[in-house]
This record gives sequence, C-alpha cells and structure tokens, in this order.
Amino acid sequence: MLEIVEIFPKCSFSWEKLKEMKDKEIGFWAADGLTKLRIFEIDEKEKSFYVVNQLGKRTWPFKYQKLEELHKKFHCSEITLLAYEVDKLAPTWGNYIVGLLKYFGCDKG
Repeated sequence: MLEIVEIFPKCSFSWEKLKEMKDKEIGFWAADGLTKLRIFEIDEKEKSFYVVNQLGKRTWPFKYQKLEELHKKFHCSEITLLAYEVDKLAPTWGNYIVGLLKYFGCDKG
C-alpha cells in the first residue's frame, strides 16, 4: 500500500505560538540566513510584538493583525514568501517576517 506523505510541514502560525517563542526565548533566522532574531516583548493589549537581533538591536512594534494578514496572503498564493515581496506590504520588515513565517512552517518551497 502506498503511503501519502505531506511534502511541506504543517503550519503552526498563531498568536499563542508567538507568545511561546517569547516565553521560551526561542530564536529564528531572518530570511537572509545571517541574522538571528527572537521575540523579546509582547503587548497583549495592542496585540503587537517586538523583535531583537543577536546584537541587541530591537525593532519598533509590529502588529499581529498585519502579520496575520501577510500569513493569509501567502497561503492564498497572493504573494510569494520572499523578503522583497513581503517588504512591499510591510516595509523594512520583509526579511524578519519571512524568517518568522518560515519558522512556523509556512515555507512551501
């Protein structure tokens, strides 16, 4: 009997997963493969988060709603999961967002 195997990992994208990453200090790589990042602060009221790189430089807050919008567009094939494509919708965040979505298992290729 032929077994069906999924080619791509299951996506684990969620607000709860972001909070877990922060609490456990889980790092992820930016799309450039050179920058190690982690979520270091979450604002529950605003539903936003901050990211810090390995040198301690932190970002301004990023809204979860915007991340969720980008995630949905990717899964609906409206955009390709490439930093320059994401950057068009979230200027200067493309490299970080692509890395985060890949961490969640959203990379199809």
